[in-house]
Amino acid sequence: MEAVIDANVFFRILISEGDIVDLIFNPALHLFSPERLKEEFLKNKEEIMKRTTFSKSELETVASILLSRIEFVPLENYKDNLPESKELLKGHNKDEDFLALCLAKKCKLWTYESRFFKIGCAISTKEISKELSQ
Repeated sequence: MEAVIDANVFFRILISEGDIVDLIFNPALHLFSPERLKEEFLKNKEEIMKRTTFSKSELETVASILLSRIEFVPLENYKDNLPESKELLKGHNKDEDFLALCLAKKCKLWTYESRFFKIGCAISTKEISKELSQ
């Protein structure tokens, strides 16, 4: 199964100690992300630190391990899908790279944001778990 992972799901995996952590290590799940995910992590690292039980060095180690499970795709590989992504998101520009990558890879976005479910390009944690358990 292939999916693009959004920043909020990645942050939740870092903060959570539940079943969601197991999903990212499932070998049947191939995750993609634009390079922007790394930027979002660095920008939000202090906020994540406040919400996790990890020390700073532990968080960096865990983040490094989790990031190694994601294939980062250069903008060049999905830039042709940005106009469609912008149109679908209607001004919600912060996620246009994630949606454009979904369009390029022809897969769903692992997200919690309802706007992506409304436009039919999202998959939930529950749906991923169910699909991987079959």
